[in-house]
Amino acid sequence: MKSSRRHSRRKGQSMVEFALILVLVAVVCITAITVTGNQLALTFQDIQEAVENPGDAGSQAVYTCPDGTTAVLHGHKYHCH
Repeated sequence: MKSSRRHSRRKGQSMVEFALILVLVAVVCITAITVTGNQLALTFQDIQEAVENPGDAGSQAVYTCPDGTTAVLHGHKYHCH
């Protein structure tokens, strides 16, 4: 009878450990998707625009800041210094 109780405790303990690991993996995945999701969506949007408009200069065109200096492209946005 003792071995039966011990086995059921181990089974319950391993299920709790499995659930904790599953929750940890889910949290890591959600965090990674949240952090990279916006950047990934913008990248896919750039690819879609490039495929739809192959002759458009798009990102190769120079953007000029209001003070007359050339802006620097960081990712998907131009920044004036």
